[in-house]
Amino acid sequence: MGIFNFKRNNKSQNIIEYLPDVGFILNSKKVEWNNDRLNVRKQLNLKFKEDDRTIDIAEFFGGDESKNIHQKRDVYQNVNSHNDLLFINYDSENKSKELEVHYGYEIKIKDTQFDFTTDLLDLIKKFEKQGIKCTELEKGNFLLSKLKITIADSESMGGDGKKLSYFYCSSDISHLV
Repeated sequence: MGIFNFKRNNKSQNIIEYLPDVGFILNSKKVEWNNDRLNVRKQLNLKFKEDDRTIDIAEFFGGDESKNIHQKRDVYQNVNSHNDLLFINYDSENKSKELEVHYGYEIKIKDTQFDFTTDLLDLIKKFEKQGIKCTELEKGNFLLSKLKITIADSESMGGDGKKLSYFYCSSDISHLV
């Protein structure tokens, strides 16, 4: 598996390097999956907003509160520019497990380079030419299980257009397969 390189360009974009099955590097600071939340914060030493919440969906499951979604994440916005947004998500024990990127990044995966102005279907074609299977989970939202990522276009995220709008990588994608 390759390394994902997110390089800063002249537009003051952030640097992220995704290491499949290991974690990622943000601004030259390595964050491994299953790392303690307080350690991640200390390592990154960046301004963030804690966004922990319980999403109550028990009513849709006959009152079964075990179905509620417990979200634990730190939101990093406008870290290196005035136009970047990412979330680091944690499990119930506050261990790092996912990275979500919404905008402000140039992304390079092996020989494939793209950013949030890239047409998603063009990007899918590039991955498929490299032998990477791309499964459409729902219209405009693709799973690349070999790389443990999902990517989605703006329209599937509630906006307009077919440009990349969402990049997600995780230590575990079993909930998506």
